[in-house]
Amino acid sequence: MRPFLSFGRFVFSLSLGLFVACATLPSMNVTYKTMPKSNILEGREIYFRFIDKRSDKDIIGQGAKEIYKHFSGNISFIVSKGKKDESLVGVYEAESLFKNALAIYLENMGLRLLPEPKPGIPELAIKLHDFVLDLSGRRWVARIVYEAEFIQDGSVLIRKFRGEGEKYRVSRLTQADQVISETFTDIVNQLDVKRMFGKK
Repeated sequence: MRPFLSFGRFVFSLSLGLFVACATLPSMNVTYKTMPKSNILEGREIYFRFIDKRSDKDIIGQGAKEIYKHFSGNISFIVSKGKKDESLVGVYEAESLFKNALAIYLENMGLRLLPEPKPGIPELAIKLHDFVLDLSGRRWVARIVYEAEFIQDGSVLIRKFRGEGEKYRVSRLTQADQVISETFTDIVNQLDVKRMFGKK
């Protein structure tokens, strides 16, 4: 019985060690704060596509590598419609995170998103160029850059959006989540799609 018990304890210890290791893996939480719902573009349609143009897909900068050791690249996406209305939408990689947040934003403007292009319907292509969270000294730094290409009736409107944010590091990852969430919310909501449609 003793060898069996020893083996059992070994397996239990190994399992516990693996559980603890997995439980302590660094994660990233991005909270997107939606804009108030609008019907200004109610009844309009748009074909929306997202293109990841980043040459480096790593979202953790060199300065933050030590803290984000073994980071999986998955991001917990939380949508906030107010202080008491927050919900976890899912766990995504950067590309899906942007797709989902931008879809929420566009639908919040009253738009109906089409699954494929359609003659006479405007197209919106979002091209992501940069999405990084880094640590510079004692400050968390977030940087997001994307380009919006709006095509309507043969004309093309291109706008580039750049968002940056900083927060002084106090706790391990709290301020990191805050600065990436604030920068992400700001850069998504900067997309003034109603102006692209000629609305004020």
